[in-house]
Amino acid sequence: MRRGLCPGIAEPIQTGDGLLARLTPGAAIPVHAFIALCEASERDGNGIVEITQRGSVQIRGLTPSSASDFARTVESLGLGDENRPALLSPPLAGIDATATVDVRPLLEELRLALSNRPDSAALGPKVSVVVDSDGELHLDALPADIRLRMASTDEVHIAIGGNAHESIALGWIAPNQVLAMVDELLARITARGRDARARNLTSGSDIADLKARFGHRAAPIARPPIEPIGLHHLKGGVVALGMSPAFGHTTAATLQRTIRTAEKLGATQVRPAPGRALLFIELSLTAAHELAAIADTEGFIVAPNDSRRHVFACAGSPACGSATFSTRDLAPAIAKAAHAWLDRSTTVHLSGCGKGCAHPGAASLTLAGPDRLILNGRAGDESNATLPPRALIAGLERLGAELSHTQSSLSKLGTARVIECLTGVTRHA
Repeated sequence: MRRGLCPGIAEPIQTGDGLLARLTPGAAIPVHAFIALCEASERDGNGIVEITQRGSVQIRGLTPSSASDFARTVESLGLGDENRPALLSPPLAGIDATATVDVRPLLEELRLALSNRPDSAALGPKVSVVVDSDGELHLDALPADIRLRMASTDEVHIAIGGNAHESIALGWIAPNQVLAMVDELLARITARGRDARARNLTSGSDIADLKARFGHRAAPIARPPIEPIGLHHLKGGVVALGMSPAFGHTTAATLQRTIRTAEKLGATQVRPAPGRALLFIELSLTAAHELAAIADTEGFIVAPNDSRRHVFACAGSPACGSATFSTRDLAPAIAKAAHAWLDRSTTVHLSGCGKGCAHPGAASLTLAGPDRLILNGRAGDESNATLPPRALIAGLERLGAELSHTQSSLSKLGTARVIECLTGVTRHA
């Protein structure tokens, strides 16, 4: 039940359906390598492939003996970089037609420098560094310990402890100062202990000392949320097509068929991206539309307004040993029942336990195992009511009818009335 575990390729963790390994690619994956990864998932695991909210690839159902075989395959494909801290960059870095700066040179400098840090192994497994740019598919929503944003080739903004909106801004530095600054911040985190994160530096003497080195120039302005699903224009006149496996998971066989189809249509690479997405890169516009139509028949989400996009479901029972109900069996029916009012700002979270792995943030409506109903909160928050999982479908249908009848929204309807609709129990004063 403890949050904070971070499965890697070399160190998978035990779950309800075997060992779970996670790959966080530092760059786009060639199509032949992704096909081989799918084949390894079927051979060494149970053939379930997941794309996480942070854009990682998870392989399920490994065994103690097959896990080492899988790790060797990943390494042979050149995908086994598990250096600490994790370095995260925009999924279309260097090829995004909307970006004016290329973060890849800085990213590679950091990768080389950090791989040689003698105390990197002492960092916690979740410590991460974001190297962001000004492109359309930015990483503002992705939490990180250290945030670097290149505004131009001459300056980099640095912040610590969270996503772009929650982090503490330090200030602007020249690119040639970045390595030393990142090294110092990581040293400060390491000195706080194995479980320390950058948020431990955001109060007291640390933050006062760090801020004193910078001026008072304003931080970069907030950017609108990204939408990875759909078409993205690349340099050279080609496009990337973003799609998502429904609820973040699919079978290796289905994914492999889709990648082979994409390859025939001209795609050369696939990049997992934040938002449970996969970007198929270097397609013509005609080929992208053809691939989207084929992926739709395979069950992938290819339209941003698909209601399944706004239902977050963890692996659930029996895949996860902590889960108390089958979230993935329930999720399709939930998306169908609530399709009329689900959108980016109104979401449903199905969490098999109180950890909230699939959606750590607050959701409009959360059902956390075994039967805890939470409005506008996280899976670990205090519940507003209890509701058996299977009763949620009928409750959502009642809620949808009420919203339609009153021409209202969840917030305007009010907590008490929303609970009455969901549970079917009228509360009297």
